[in-house]
Amino acid sequence: MPASNEKFLVGLVSPEVLSAIESDSVHPVFLDIEACNALEIRYDFFEPPLWNGLSERVRKVAPHAMQIGTIRLKRDGGVFQDVHAGERLPLWKSLLEAEQAPEWLDLEQDCLYDYGKLSSLAGSRGVKILVSQHNFSRVPTALELRDFARDVSRLGAEGLKIAAMCTSEEDCERLYDFAQNFSNEFELFAAFGMGDSGRVSRVWSLKEGANLTYGAIDRVAAPGQIGVVTMAKALEKLPEINSRFEMATFLADN
Repeated sequence: MPASNEKFLVGLVSPEVLSAIESDSVHPVFLDIEACNALEIRYDFFEPPLWNGLSERVRKVAPHAMQIGTIRLKRDGGVFQDVHAGERLPLWKSLLEAEQAPEWLDLEQDCLYDYGKLSSLAGSRGVKILVSQHNFSRVPTALELRDFARDVSRLGAEGLKIAAMCTSEEDCERLYDFAQNFSNEFELFAAFGMGDSGRVSRVWSLKEGANLTYGAIDRVAAPGQIGVVTMAKALEKLPEINSRFEMATFLADN
């Protein structure tokens, strides 16, 4: 099992979500926020002048939640232009110099050329790094997954995440095997499928060794994503569920 025995359900904080909870203390989105014990601040969704104050703003409305800061590139499902990927380091530096900063930063696997400098900046602030891979076409082979884990481990990153498009149960099986074999090397570890075939894996991966998963706040942001309230119910029920079929039925009924 990963270094942390707690299982983290992450919800994405967008401008709409943050605006809703700041302006209306009884807004329904509060139920979503309360269902999460971690929140992903999607800096790429906000205007840059707002970035340095976002961690503090989120902390005020959700003091209970661990924060993961992300400047997601377009090719990985974000809006930050891919051609400007190399320009993010000064932005990370500025975020880390703010009065409050997330506990974790998320860096894409294909941007590991920034890892050394980002790790040095983050380490001085006590912030950890999660290396992520988003594959919208397929689940990598077992060998590719192993190499991914070894690369991340060799760098010294504390967290690993892979979200990959599943088209079959066999695809999910590779992700489960990956979690079983490598999750104990990282403090945070996520390995789940996107798309309808990967839906159950968003919960079941936590049964296989992962301790990090993601759900939708307000609206779905990724293929096959499940609302955080339903996800929270599923995670609570997880110890009692003995098969993926049972979990699929539970999700369908909720």
